[in-house]
Amino acid sequence: MRHHRRSNLMALAIVVVLFVFSFMSEATARQRQSKSPQDIYQEMILQLEELEQRSPQNQVAVFKLRDNLNKLYSHISGDLTDPFNKQGKLVVPDQLKGNDLYDPCNGLQDDRLKDALLDVVRNHVSVGYQRAQDLIFSDVDNHDGYVECVYTGRKLKTSGEPNATNMNLEHTWPQSLGAVGIAKCDMHHLFPTDSRANGIRGNNPFGNVDSASWEEGGSKTDKQVFEVRPEQRGDTARGMFYFSIRYDKKIDPKQEAVLKRWHKEDPVDSDEKKRNDRIQNFQNNRNPFVDRPEFVDRISDF
Repeated sequence: MRHHRRSNLMALAIVVVLFVFSFMSEATARQRQSKSPQDIYQEMILQLEELEQRSPQNQVAVFKLRDNLNKLYSHISGDLTDPFNKQGKLVVPDQLKGNDLYDPCNGLQDDRLKDALLDVVRNHVSVGYQRAQDLIFSDVDNHDGYVECVYTGRKLKTSGEPNATNMNLEHTWPQSLGAVGIAKCDMHHLFPTDSRANGIRGNNPFGNVDSASWEEGGSKTDKQVFEVRPEQRGDTARGMFYFSIRYDKKIDPKQEAVLKRWHKEDPVDSDEKKRNDRIQNFQNNRNPFVDRPEFVDRISDF
């Protein structure tokens, strides 16, 4: 088993070296054709995402490669600001603060890992609640002029915060259970939601529903627990794990077991990674469970 693991890592290392050399040579050639470093960077990031989808078992190694690509891009472009702050474009994280972000977490688990992750995420910039609402609907979750309810899938055409009776913000960690102060406006756990669906969820814990009293778009409730539709449940789980770490809030063991299942059933995808990048642009911190999903398995009790 160890021999095969070393062989896989060696093969991946070779791919990494070839990838970087390919990037550098392609960058030179394409710059001669007046193609910007930003365009080349975007193409390479998309290729990395395809590699990650083909080889999910190498997700950690691909994350490190993406980090190295970010470093290389910063040297080529000489510009550490966001070159893709337009819809449909990738967002470049803050390179100076993002490099080797999780090195202090290597080899840690449980409480030691939670403490290390708190050190990584704690000094974020609170944008304030009104600004958070504006950003969610205008930038973070606005795609080509539309915002989608994470629970029902209903889409709303808007360029900013809509009427609260139509669509508003879901506090994945309910305000009544501790999402107050700067936690109330932390965008890593805020999502656009149909107002009625938001009210139906209330502050019920997340769980799987057998006999639904309400159901829409794949989400449902029995008035005891709320089950999130399949395409959002992993994002919801990782938002909860982030909140637990950042604000030292315990997750009930029964709910935690459900969230860990959802985390595996709905793994991180490219849209969630881009959302993480966009939030970092405004809030200056990241959700580590989006960047490094394997951290969830190394914490036995949130």
